[in-house]
Amino acid sequence: MKIDDAVDYIRNLIDTEIDLNKDNFVEFERKGKGMAYAIDGSSAKLFDAYSFSVFARRVGYVFANERKVIERKAKDIEIDIIYAENADEENDARRQKEELSLAMEYCKENIVMIDGALNEKIDGVIGISKKSGLKKGNIPILFIIKKFGEEILPNKCWYYEIDENVYAVKFHPYSKFVFRVDYYGNDLEEVLAEIASLCDDVSCLGYPYPLAEVHRLVKISREEAEYLKYELQKRVVEKGLNLEEWEDLFYDYHEYLE
Repeated sequence: MKIDDAVDYIRNLIDTEIDLNKDNFVEFERKGKGMAYAIDGSSAKLFDAYSFSVFARRVGYVFANERKVIERKAKDIEIDIIYAENADEENDARRQKEELSLAMEYCKENIVMIDGALNEKIDGVIGISKKSGLKKGNIPILFIIKKFGEEILPNKCWYYEIDENVYAVKFHPYSKFVFRVDYYGNDLEEVLAEIASLCDDVSCLGYPYPLAEVHRLVKISREEAEYLKYELQKRVVEKGLNLEEWEDLFYDYHEYLE
């Protein structure tokens, strides 16, 4: 495919129309005050021996109201060795399990938001995805829903049910984005209205700012990853493995070629 063909393909996708029922777009009112926990996790692959991989992971939470962060905590970084051909997918699954375990600690009294899809019913927990692979054919469905929703309910907060317990939601009247939301409770509009009160931060208008805060809190930086790699190598060498053996175990010839 040449570049002009790619341009035509993308243009045709954007211009494709999908039948959406306008009656399924539901407006909701934003609450003036709200409070919720936000939970997220981060990971970094430190070394890859192909037969196994070494990952670093960290999860944490932020508790906030519509005005300020009340509490924040990042757990210590954990090191995990994964023996699997699909080590990256396994690492993501383990991180999500850790996030859900943390969410279950705090969902008794307050709403808990997690970053990403929620594939099981947990009372009081709602999944909000920054990105979504939902599509109809080859068309990203959130893109089409947003276009249609802006025509039906301009400058309003609304949601559209995509599938059972899966919604497209616009949390702020002037947001440029809609998000995939997974929620299994019977009080959807009440929960969305409260979360919408947390979506006024101009740096991420329309997205719950506690989720943005916890994302920054738990992110494993490049400097942290490099320090962990250095410490792992140093301590293994102290245990008797020489540097040549270490390099033979984890050496990537692609790096040499580049």
